[in-house]
Amino acid sequence: MILSPGCSQPPSEGNRYEGKSSPFWYDPVQFHELTLAYGSQPLRGLVAQLDGCTGGKAGEIVRAAGLDRMSCDSINRRQATTLLQIARQHARRVSPERLGSVGRDAYADHSYAIERGRAFLGSAKPQADIPFVAEAWARKTGDKGGIRISMLVNRTPVTSHLTAYRDSDKDICISGCGMNHGFEDTPTKGAYSIVVNVTTPYCPITSDGKAPSLKPFVDTIGIVLSTATKKAQRAAPKRKRLSIKHVMLGHLDAVIAEVSDDGEYRFNPRQLLYKLRPIVRNEIGQELTTPNFNGILTDYEREHGEIPGMYREPRGSIYHPHRDETITLGTLMVEDYERPVWLYNKVVYIEKEGFSEALKDARWAERHDCMLMSSKGFSTRAARDLVDKLAEHDEPVTIFCVHDADAYGTMIYQTFQETTKARGARKVQIVNLGLEPWEAVENGLDVEDVEVNEDDKRKPVADYVRERTDAAPDGESWEEWLQNHRVELNVMTTPEFIEWLDGKMADYNGKLVPPSDVLEKELAERIERKVRATVTERILREAGFENQVAEALAAIEKPNGEALAEGMEDLFEKEPDREWRDHIEAEAKKRT
Repeated sequence: MILSPGCSQPPSEGNRYEGKSSPFWYDPVQFHELTLAYGSQPLRGLVAQLDGCTGGKAGEIVRAAGLDRMSCDSINRRQATTLLQIARQHARRVSPERLGSVGRDAYADHSYAIERGRAFLGSAKPQADIPFVAEAWARKTGDKGGIRISMLVNRTPVTSHLTAYRDSDKDICISGCGMNHGFEDTPTKGAYSIVVNVTTPYCPITSDGKAPSLKPFVDTIGIVLSTATKKAQRAAPKRKRLSIKHVMLGHLDAVIAEVSDDGEYRFNPRQLLYKLRPIVRNEIGQELTTPNFNGILTDYEREHGEIPGMYREPRGSIYHPHRDETITLGTLMVEDYERPVWLYNKVVYIEKEGFSEALKDARWAERHDCMLMSSKGFSTRAARDLVDKLAEHDEPVTIFCVHDADAYGTMIYQTFQETTKARGARKVQIVNLGLEPWEAVENGLDVEDVEVNEDDKRKPVADYVRERTDAAPDGESWEEWLQNHRVELNVMTTPEFIEWLDGKMADYNGKLVPPSDVLEKELAERIERKVRATVTERILREAGFENQVAEALAAIEKPNGEALAEGMEDLFEKEPDREWRDHIEAEAKKRT
């Protein structure tokens, strides 16, 4: 069934949630109200109706809460809170994906966008953890400047009055259902017919007690509204002659949906190329070449964020210091990556792969206890996923970014650190080492002229460059300079590059020395292994070898962590490319 916006009958396409109510969807106040509503029924019966708490688990949960054999209306707020917390321990959060979606086919000739998220509601802890799905369909119409919008919650039109309009900045604004928001990242011209649906197990109501309050979901609604209207803008008929870029982008979403089965499977860029190539050929009679396709796709991701589900072959590598270990950097590799224990405390990301080999040969990574990460050009999804994974690890790490002194080089750092539409901001601070255009010019490095884009589109420049333009004493407009000039890292010789990088790292040049308990444990483990090896040779001929090992270990006097750290400082001063474990090994040898 295909519907038009404003139709009273809600959409029935897509898939729906078939599970039970989740204990994560209630805060203590709501859960207590739920128990009271069940009256004199056994408490166990209520718990058994919750997702993940069915069968024998219900009895375990009620007993663990000390509420066995009690009825629903006999417990107080404190007991209800305890019961809710224990029920959550037995259940799994319902992911937004499980809620299903209406799908792109619900409205004909409309562009589609979908985002999923979670809202945390309630005044008492633990708060209700509410998954939700926001979908939007948009079509550019022939009306003069009008915005028509239909809002649905769980496929049902809202009953309250809702208005959409443009403010003084020509942004699309929505008022009603707890919202009074303007959305900046929307087309500033044209009339649109828009439908928005929010799928959620719980939606609060406004103060008048009638209309749903969509305020908890407004940011995500803004994202799908922006995405759908931009797609609709691109999909609308253009008077000017179509180009390869226009045709490719106009069909990109549909082709992505085709090759991924609407997001069910991963896909690679070449699958998109082979599907788009005949479309471009049939519509405008031109050939979509691989370089042209790659360029358009790269520009698209710079503006809209990485395409979800698209898998690229490894386009970089990481190098572990002290192990001479190089690993290709790819999406699947990051999923299985486990950080080696206390091996490095720094990561340097370099946009060019060639420099990593030079740094390896010079044992630069070992001197700095630094993992090297490199890729071609903009940081790949795999590189950013790996940084996010390191940020979640217990061991500290500092991330550094090295790039060319050009417009896109400054954006490499900014996109590496900041929020994009494809992901949130990094949870760990990225230190920008440059190369910056002002230092390149000051150091007399060769400046290369850059051709202006054929479409006269300005090159994107990072925010920190524009900020320096306002505050720099030299008065140079570096944003303008970068439109026509660049300086590559490759203009430096390898010794010059290493000297430059050492200077940049001078303020961060602390060797890795783990906490005292880690040092003591490492030494103890190494001594024990060596003692065991020595004693084992003897116990092959004698009995009672475990007692001998224990006696031997007890007789050894071991320095504490502070003494070990002092010895490491001497080692690093003499041999800066050594690792802290080398000193532990030497100390262990002395005592065995």
